[in-house]
Amino acid sequence: MAEKIIQYFPDSKLYKFNRTDISQIWNSHRFIIFIMATGIAVRSIAPFIKDKKNDTAVLSIDEEGKYIIPIIGGHLKGANELAKTLAKFLNSTPFITTASDLNNLPALDLWIKRCSLKVKNPEILSKIMSKLIDNKNLMLFMENSVQIPLLNCFQLTENISEADIVITNKISKGDKLILVPTNLFIGIGLHEWITEEKIERGIKEALNRNGFEFKAVQAIATIDKKSTYPALLSFCKKYGLKLYSYTSEELNSITTVSHSDIVYKSVGVSSVSEQACLLASQGKLIIAKQILKDMTVAVAEGIFSVRGKLYIVGTGPGNLNSITPQAVKALRNSELIMGYKTYIGHIKSLIEDKQVLAYSMTDEVKRAKKAINEALNGKIVSLISGGDPGVYGMAGIILEIVAKNNVELEIEIIPGISALNACSAISGAPIMNDFAVLSLSDRLTPWNVIEKRIDKSAEADFVIVLYNPKSTARQDHLTRAKEIILKYRTNTTPVAIVRGATRDEQSIVLTTLEKMDEHSVDMQTTVIIGNSKSFIYKNWLITPRGYEAKYEREYKLGSSSMG
Repeated sequence: MAEKIIQYFPDSKLYKFNRTDISQIWNSHRFIIFIMATGIAVRSIAPFIKDKKNDTAVLSIDEEGKYIIPIIGGHLKGANELAKTLAKFLNSTPFITTASDLNNLPALDLWIKRCSLKVKNPEILSKIMSKLIDNKNLMLFMENSVQIPLLNCFQLTENISEADIVITNKISKGDKLILVPTNLFIGIGLHEWITEEKIERGIKEALNRNGFEFKAVQAIATIDKKSTYPALLSFCKKYGLKLYSYTSEELNSITTVSHSDIVYKSVGVSSVSEQACLLASQGKLIIAKQILKDMTVAVAEGIFSVRGKLYIVGTGPGNLNSITPQAVKALRNSELIMGYKTYIGHIKSLIEDKQVLAYSMTDEVKRAKKAINEALNGKIVSLISGGDPGVYGMAGIILEIVAKNNVELEIEIIPGISALNACSAISGAPIMNDFAVLSLSDRLTPWNVIEKRIDKSAEADFVIVLYNPKSTARQDHLTRAKEIILKYRTNTTPVAIVRGATRDEQSIVLTTLEKMDEHSVDMQTTVIIGNSKSFIYKNWLITPRGYEAKYEREYKLGSSSMG
């Protein structure tokens, strides 16, 4: 069972069970999976359990893999999600016992983590979650500077007193769950001899005096001449704050409330603190320059929004065993899955608990724009491509649209096993030497251009891989391709015709160039045409790499140097 799991999570490490080893591996792994009785697992981890924020996620699986039980770390540490993912591959039943899952309600802790909000009073969280389970909804107050995706269970209110959850960067108290967005930017001017303690005390005093949370600070900003001061660098490191530095020219692009002739003569700007925080935040000034001992402080408020992400995922040739662990992780991390309906069907069991949008074959532009817009609005989106997304897939069109519209968006392209790789492996070693890949679909590329590419590839003696060889609207393109290639190849040139590679309906025909268009071929088929050196041996199509000429003696079986 462990070896099965490692197939899907190759970075996993296998341990033979020994209670004394648990202490050594407890904090060194994200997940621990016990393949044994749950009781043994519970007794083994009991001495190490501290709190849900810091504990390692733990699951147990029976030896036959029928049942998967998340023991701790269900939400925050991802044990529930891992249980569901493993269940897809092992055909198991996951036993999820957390209350929100049982009541088909969202997990507040996961939503808070997703939105990167800071919890001021975490002791209230369980009480608010219980209220959600009882009432099925919660009242939410949110500042106008916060723009985040909201859960369906939320009802917005402008009356903070009736809210169950308050999202604010202001100091707030009470029995409500207080969530703090990090959208405050501190502008600072300072003398070289200032200490870290003075910086911290000055910033906290300025915020507290004006009713703002220190937890809401995202970054410190100053002029470049001050950005290397050790005290400032140490303070930023202590609290994990970004440090922005700007030239005087950059700062002077910002109009400020305050002006100091002394500062202007010294560094060439009106107000370092105000100009720096406004430039960093691209927002509004909420605390004008405060003059403190050895420093000045100003505070600006920016828009707090959740960044989305777009994965472009290659799902391989259509068999779940051929999908990469990286692709699985991206799909399971995503909130929305989009793609051509046939490819969606190939991974249905892996994404059935996700929001899914399935499209027709010719909707590539429509689904690309939709995927980009959903990600820009804060969602984590997987746009899937069969095979590899960079081989006649969705990666190109996404990047074209992003480039032409100057879009700022986090994009990750997840490679997949292309049809040419899968079909090559099934048919032998046909692309061992130089090869060309061509699509016979003229929907996007003019046919006269395709013909020219076929001609040049055949003349150069490339092995030729043909995608999209025939459709109901294109019955003659494969025959025309054959006629062009026959100008340079013999009738007996070997050809492999592979349909539905790696899927249940997989089929392969080894034939010749002369007869290749006599066989059943459709859009699910890939045709591989050998070069002048290719040959068929038994059930394999083989293209020599050239080893026989260079290493003739070692090449022959029976040689004393044969490995």
